[in-house]
Amino acid sequence: MPTAQLTNKKERLSFFVDSDLSERVNKISKQSKVTVSEIARKAIQNFIDQIENEKIEKELEAGYKANYDYYLNSQADWKYADKE
Repeated sequence: MPTAQLTNKKERLSFFVDSDLSERVNKISKQSKVTVSEIARKAIQNFIDQIENEKIEKELEAGYKANYDYYLNSQADWKYADKE
């Protein structure tokens, strides 16, 4: 019976860092027993997540501001709904 194999294709990225950053990441790598590649992957993923979250927050803020008058009027319309 054939089994489904999920492959996570990996690609190589190459970039330069200054010697201070290189020393610091190598030190952390040894202390935490995590490869430099894994540290870089996590740092890049965290950076991308941060940028994407900031974009979503800005879009939500713009939407709330664009609909502010509508929400304000809706609130006024329902002001006496539960009162007798």
